[in-house]
Amino acid sequence: MVASQAFHNEPYEAHPKGRVSIIGAGPGDPELLTLKADRLLREADVILYDDLVSTELVDHYPALKIYTGKRKDCHHFEQDAINEEILRQAMQGRKVARLKGGDPFVFGRGGEEIEVLRRHGIRYEIVPGITAAHGASAYSEIPLTMRKVSSSVAFCTGHPVNKIQVPDADTLVYYMVASSVHDVLEAVLKKGRDLRTKVAIVQNATRYNQKIYTGTIGELREREKSVYSPALLIIGENICQFIEDNWFSKKKKVLVIGSGGKNYDPIDYVTVHLPCSGTDGADRQMFLQCVGSTEHYPVILFSGVLAARHFFTCLFSSGRDVRHLGGSKIITWGKAAVSELRKYGVVPDVAIEMDEDARVSSLFREQGITGTTVLLPGSNYPDASLMRAIEAAGNKAVPLAVYTYGFRENEDEIDLGFIDEIYFSSPSCVRSFHTLYRDIPRGITLSCADESTVLECMRIFGERDEGD
Repeated sequence: MVASQAFHNEPYEAHPKGRVSIIGAGPGDPELLTLKADRLLREADVILYDDLVSTELVDHYPALKIYTGKRKDCHHFEQDAINEEILRQAMQGRKVARLKGGDPFVFGRGGEEIEVLRRHGIRYEIVPGITAAHGASAYSEIPLTMRKVSSSVAFCTGHPVNKIQVPDADTLVYYMVASSVHDVLEAVLKKGRDLRTKVAIVQNATRYNQKIYTGTIGELREREKSVYSPALLIIGENICQFIEDNWFSKKKKVLVIGSGGKNYDPIDYVTVHLPCSGTDGADRQMFLQCVGSTEHYPVILFSGVLAARHFFTCLFSSGRDVRHLGGSKIITWGKAAVSELRKYGVVPDVAIEMDEDARVSSLFREQGITGTTVLLPGSNYPDASLMRAIEAAGNKAVPLAVYTYGFRENEDEIDLGFIDEIYFSSPSCVRSFHTLYRDIPRGITLSCADESTVLECMRIFGERDEGD
């Protein structure tokens, strides 16, 4: 999970100076990172990352993360403030990784950042990344150069619109054109290019939601004046090589929610990870009421690792220990919960296998657990199917939130229109997804980690036809 930190305003303290690595993360696909970049990120104490850097990539590293996004029309950090924060972290003696989308020296403002480091005598190194033009070219099958078609290529920017340059090159690639496509096309026409010149717009290059528009200058002039950022504009006859059914478009796009799960062959699939994790967020007042009167809860059922871990964290932080559980019968659901309880010196009285969800009621009856109250420590999304099974055995189920479960607040929303399959790793992931997205579009295949997750999917989303 990305743990973000705000910028500081305190004066520098006296420390041995650290070092800074200015790293190109590539255009979006996290697998396009270089080996050297990976090593430096693993060694880093702090990572300052841009808006267009994949959070899936950043999540791999244990360093402190500081978001420094600058997306147009959204909350952003000015370059001077970013420079100041890089310097501040380095002055604290830390190993700083400045992670930038694409390549730091291709419209990445890396030059401005090293000027600051030079002035203050900070050691630094620069790690190139795959720039967006190269990523878009490869993932759309549009060659930037091609024998007998294009022997020269120029990289330009679409800003400012009153200073758009049109170099004399066979292929032109314009960066940052989300709001200036038509301005660029007009500038190119004034330089003598024909209305029939081939043009391609590539949005979200190398990402699961990459989208490509092709046509001529004349045709694209008739379309809407803006496109979604990030976007590249490629102009040149080499675009004739583009085909709709290119190698990247053939891959199925799978949204994996939570951690773990089945392996998807990268030859045939593009996996998009949406972390769904548990964090501290207990209802402290309710917790103290429950552990202070355990005689009212003869049975406590732990349905997973996080339920057990956060329950005992709350218990110990309240100045209590396992003795306060009194004579409560302890039940676990799943082997992982058993292992977690043993860390606290607790052996469950009854251990239910995870795939026995349908038998919970009968197992409770077999154990003589009926007509009583069962406390269910868990997340802020109680497991309704488990509660029904407990109540079917003649018991009262009382949920107790000992942690919150869900997605990061700054997580980009996934465009489900590009997704072919969704994989849920737990029932809590199903509930969190439903809270955020409400429904699943038709045509998306669902896969689940186990039977309990399947049942939760059916409860929330209902029966789905094959292929839905």
